[in-house]
Amino acid sequence: MQLKFLSAVAILAALAACSGLPAGGGAAGDGRRPPEALLADGDAALERNELPEAARAYRQAAEASDDEAIAEQATRTAFDHSQMRETSLAAERWLALNPTSEQARRYAGIAALELHRIDVSEEHFGELLGSAYLSPAAGFLALLPVVADHGTAPNVTELMRRLVARYPGVAEGHHALASAALRSDNYALALASARQATELAKYWVPARMLLARALIASGEEQQGLDAARELVMAPGSDVSTHLEYALLLAATGRDEEARAVLTPYASGQTVIPGAVRSLGVLDLERGDLDAAARRFEDLLSTGAQSYEALYFLGAIADRRGDKERALRFYSRVAGGDFALPAQGRVARIKAEQGGLDAGLRHLEEFARGHPQLGPEMVGTRAALATALGDAPRALAILDAGLAQYPDSLDLRMSRVFAYERSGDGDAAIRDLRQLLRERPGDATVQNALGYTLADRDRSLDEAYALIAAALEQTPDNAAVIDSMGWVLFRQGRASDALAFLQRANALGDDPEIDLHLGEVQWALGERDAAIATWRQALEANPDDARLKERLERARP
Repeated sequence: MQLKFLSAVAILAALAACSGLPAGGGAAGDGRRPPEALLADGDAALERNELPEAARAYRQAAEASDDEAIAEQATRTAFDHSQMRETSLAAERWLALNPTSEQARRYAGIAALELHRIDVSEEHFGELLGSAYLSPAAGFLALLPVVADHGTAPNVTELMRRLVARYPGVAEGHHALASAALRSDNYALALASARQATELAKYWVPARMLLARALIASGEEQQGLDAARELVMAPGSDVSTHLEYALLLAATGRDEEARAVLTPYASGQTVIPGAVRSLGVLDLERGDLDAAARRFEDLLSTGAQSYEALYFLGAIADRRGDKERALRFYSRVAGGDFALPAQGRVARIKAEQGGLDAGLRHLEEFARGHPQLGPEMVGTRAALATALGDAPRALAILDAGLAQYPDSLDLRMSRVFAYERSGDGDAAIRDLRQLLRERPGDATVQNALGYTLADRDRSLDEAYALIAAALEQTPDNAAVIDSMGWVLFRQGRASDALAFLQRANALGDDPEIDLHLGEVQWALGERDAAIATWRQALEANPDDARLKERLERARP
């Protein structure tokens, strides 16, 4: 297992014990178990797939030993199996043994971020910025990719805001903050930070392109596109700048202009895989399955982005109703960003053909070969059970998953949603209140609890305060804006609610927002507008039972 390279350490410790010499980290006869015994416990627990127990045993071995290698392995094992509390404790032990370890500090910072301990995360990453890189500028460039996929987007933004405050004159810091702010749906902060980055580094292309993205996100589409086009037209502009400009054009509905930029890079002697992929996505979005298939077959032949090509070829076969061909493509997506959606789709097809257990078995087999995806695989299995109408099975999967991954916010939120779907609102509120005690100020939890209370017409003043606090952190998030509109409606303030729900509807694509907007329109006497809202939403979501039921009730 993961600790095989420590066997020599364990043997030496055992020999020391036999010879009467004290092993590192503990005196004989003091009642504490020696490190080698704790390591054996960890090995055994890992073999049984008892992940919290394994991580705890390895961490206790680290605390019982002065060997930095044991602390390092305890930290890595806990992290690799998504045990963030144990990761934090093991990393602190590692730092106690070696305060200069950059890796230990990085693990400690990421674990703290995952656990919503922003102060602790700031301390660790602040130390790294000041000592681990050639300069703070280099540190910010290296740091954002490390933290971007950990913790919630608002927490990453808050961490970056604090770190930038330490180095206000570093353009790379403002660039990192702007990137994080875009991901957390805080467009004003993204725009201000991107502008600051460009003022500090006027000719830095990534900062100027990020400013263009922030302008577009903020509603200043033409200004943003003009800024990006200026970079494309500049002497010496590179291919990546052209491709990003094409993506901005596509994102703003200018598909034909995007195609004109991409096409030269998708043919000829030098083919850029990213251009082929983008053209394939554009073809797929407009429903031209034959053209999309040709693009993704071309992409597959380049040998680059193979998993993405296979995934999209599977999606095309899926849309054509050719399930067997879809299975062949999806099954080959064994890595990359599309592995989980591809295997989830394989499981859904198998479940539709052979029952829920067939789909779950597929996901369990895939999970055994991808332990780093543990919590995500649990969520995918629960989602499959939900999709096939087995709510009790979904809850059982989530309960078992949380026993393995107790620190997973995603799984805990998934269980909240499962409670809501099963009609157990009290259990959902109970879990959310516990989460909020553990993660005070967490925008995700604040919004979820506020919305759940509002939807049940309970504690509306508290619900409003929670949603307002979440909205302050993510002011442009469609779901949070929808929550604010809904709580205002519940408070009897339909006129105030309307503007929020119209904005949420413009920003997001969620039938629940359409349901809420229609209800407010109906309450304000705009019944034709309400029916039009629901009908349009049903056209886009023809299987949505809630929209069908509401339209049925709206008929005279």
